[in-house]
Amino acid sequence: MSSQNHDHPHGHKCNASAGKRVPVTILTGFLGSGKTTLLNHILQDQSHGMKFAIIENEFGAVNIDADLVTMKEESTEEIVEMINGCICCNVRGDLIPVIKKLLLRKDDFDGILIETTGMADPAPVIQTFLLDEEISKAVEIDGIVTVVDAKHVIPHLHEEKEEDVVNETEQQIAFADRILLNKIDLINNIEKSNVRAEIRTVNKTAEIIETEKSVVDPKRLIGIKGFDLQRVLEFDPDLLEEPNAVDESIIQEEEDTCEYGCCDGPKCCDEEPVKQSSMQKKKRKHDTRISSIAFQVNEDIDVGKLNEMLGELLGEKSKQLYRFKGVLSVKGKEEKYVLQGVHMLVTAGYMQSARW
Repeated sequence: MSSQNHDHPHGHKCNASAGKRVPVTILTGFLGSGKTTLLNHILQDQSHGMKFAIIENEFGAVNIDADLVTMKEESTEEIVEMINGCICCNVRGDLIPVIKKLLLRKDDFDGILIETTGMADPAPVIQTFLLDEEISKAVEIDGIVTVVDAKHVIPHLHEEKEEDVVNETEQQIAFADRILLNKIDLINNIEKSNVRAEIRTVNKTAEIIETEKSVVDPKRLIGIKGFDLQRVLEFDPDLLEEPNAVDESIIQEEEDTCEYGCCDGPKCCDEEPVKQSSMQKKKRKHDTRISSIAFQVNEDIDVGKLNEMLGELLGEKSKQLYRFKGVLSVKGKEEKYVLQGVHMLVTAGYMQSARW
């Protein structure tokens, strides 16, 4: 089957072939590790010469990350928003129709970037591209990139979980083909050596790239053909297990809450009942102790009062605040005010490139 080159209206040249599969890069990492910052860096760096379709997944009812992604006409074809952590929960759920819809115009972009929620276990996301026959023929996983918060990763790796609850941080590192050890400016050399050693106890082969503010040459992450199914199967032999090849008595009904504990059932589950093995349930259940709260207001914010309230909150609850972020409107300012934080670490300021 012959290949052809063609020009897009935006001037981008794309090599299209009916038999060529679309590469997908999965960006994962725990809450606040720097995934959206990495995504922005990839989109702003034009050295890769590629145009992407972006799938943004948010843990919560409001997609803040989509507002934080810098739209670059040269590199971004479309941003698809998915809220409530859907793509980590259900292999046959909301992600599949999104991918199939994008494939209808696959000649408009060179690849797909998926930024998962920080609470995502990568396994069900990977299964989507392996178990669905139509998608597996049209799309291939190029690589799994995990962003690690060097300052906070060790406590998350050592966090005690219930027996049937997955440690998301551990899973994200285990599946990685590339690991970005981010925020190294916040730790000393001894701490960095300890973090690298901890990572190697989980993943012995992935390249570790040390970064500050997720700055890295995108060519080290994109087009790497790094996904190795055999390596993944070594630590997750059940990855290719068909979700419906189970006992008929084990069924997650549509009206039930999500078996993984991250959202309400109807928001992340198929219209059809989803059958799952007891082993899958045991391995993939989320930590229900972690939840999200979203606020939406239709008026300007007083930054002084916000800082006062935030200071009190951090003083009392910083250890419990895994991640907080917001895009705010401040009276008298056209620029968007962006607030982000992880535990006690807070950054805030006006985005000169983003206005209301």
